[in-house]
Amino acid sequence: MRVVKSISEIHSLARDAHARGRSLALVPTMGALHEGHFSLIRQAKRQCDVVVVSIFVNPKQFNSPEDLTDYPRDLNRDLELLEPLRIDAVFAPSEMEMYPEGFSTGVVPGEVAKPLEGEFRPGYFAGVATVVLELLNIIRPDLAYFGQKDFQQTLVVRRMVEDLNLDVRLVICPTMREADGLAFSSRNSRLNPEERKAATVLYRSLCRAEKLAHGGESLASKLLKAIREVFAGEPLARLEYAAVVEPQNLKPAKRVISGCVALVAARVGAVRLIDNLILGPLGAAPEMLLQLALTSWPILDAGGLIPGFETETTRVKIAACRECAAIPTILLPPREFLSGYVKMYYPDRGAPRIAVIGRDAPLSPSTFLYRQPETGNRFVAGLFDLLGVKSFTEFKQRFVLTDALRCHSTAPHVAEKGLAYCSHHLRAELKLFPNLHTFVVLGDDAYLQFQRHLLERGPGGFKPLDELLQPQGWAREEVRIPTLTARLLKVFYCYHPTFGYKRSPSIAPFLA
Repeated sequence: MRVVKSISEIHSLARDAHARGRSLALVPTMGALHEGHFSLIRQAKRQCDVVVVSIFVNPKQFNSPEDLTDYPRDLNRDLELLEPLRIDAVFAPSEMEMYPEGFSTGVVPGEVAKPLEGEFRPGYFAGVATVVLELLNIIRPDLAYFGQKDFQQTLVVRRMVEDLNLDVRLVICPTMREADGLAFSSRNSRLNPEERKAATVLYRSLCRAEKLAHGGESLASKLLKAIREVFAGEPLARLEYAAVVEPQNLKPAKRVISGCVALVAARVGAVRLIDNLILGPLGAAPEMLLQLALTSWPILDAGGLIPGFETETTRVKIAACRECAAIPTILLPPREFLSGYVKMYYPDRGAPRIAVIGRDAPLSPSTFLYRQPETGNRFVAGLFDLLGVKSFTEFKQRFVLTDALRCHSTAPHVAEKGLAYCSHHLRAELKLFPNLHTFVVLGDDAYLQFQRHLLERGPGGFKPLDELLQPQGWAREEVRIPTLTARLLKVFYCYHPTFGYKRSPSIAPFLA
């Protein structure tokens, strides 16, 4: 492992690597190395032939002289820790080497540098962008490695690389954490034992917000409230900011979708710490969450209820179903349900007003309405006649279709335990569409489930479906479903279009 302190020598090393056709990686650090840095180095070694670690405490990114003075420095310790990793070189220049007398050029980062850290640390990102640009020009790496913990910094650097057409690929790696969840940071060494324990409040607050999101909460304001409540219980920590943002531009998010980022900054004693979590589907790997954040698109219509995080959470929960009480009657494993198609067919979840609940689950998943929307079958033909629509294009403008059951079932009727279990998933799907005012319930199973588990009526509290539908072939009532909404809802009960020999006449005039 070579220790290089001059720009001319590291230039020579980089030129030699490129002349030999070897790929070159840079892992920029400010020393005080820890497991977060080591994870970047290990990733660099897996991907590149030559790995250079830079160690330089950049004075231009400190807006407080005291913070610069207190920043931990121990080059000998860092070199000892790097030795077992068998990297090729350490670039450890002096301040005079990087900023010689007369140095007067700097990078002015754009809009993404202004909020959050940019607001609380004026000039910070200008210093970061300047030193990173200088390192990239000095070493000319093929790949440069950064950590998710400094999420806003990665966006600033990425924007600089794109805007200035730098010939380098950035690799962003997940945050590494200690056993209690505290993100590894060079500043952690400055915490006393009590402060070190209190510092976990950053991660705990983010986990609280993430848990709410996984539970179906999509309002960013509710997540921020939860973060602040966790901080309120920790007297040694002072929250500087908490934010839930769109990942591309760091603008405050109103509703959470996959890829949104929750960020916090706080002072614990005299030490300032930051942390973040990328919000996404339950169980998603850290690398997948990073991919969601770094490739997601900005929200264009803040007024629309855009499919995303809530939908994916519902889909994952349904896919994870392991307690089906209808096992003896299952022909095929659980299939794809409405929540898997919301992004494609319902760009604004606030638009649909009518939900149809039935036992659509066809024997062949390929004939499922949402998978083959323009391919007709007996169920689709009967459904469209009942509702008075001519095509799927017309159908999706007003209606959504979901099922009483989460699987294919061959039995004429399903055990009520199965209906009870599936009602939890049904309710979650219906909640995806907050403006529903009418339900069309098809057939005995959906009717029984709706009465017992959505309206919560006892066994003697409702008529058998066949008796209810006589003589006109359909029935309606107005109900309240507290677990869905406080509004009064209309419900139409009809025969299932393909189960049994009885058919309901069109109810189109009543749905207009």
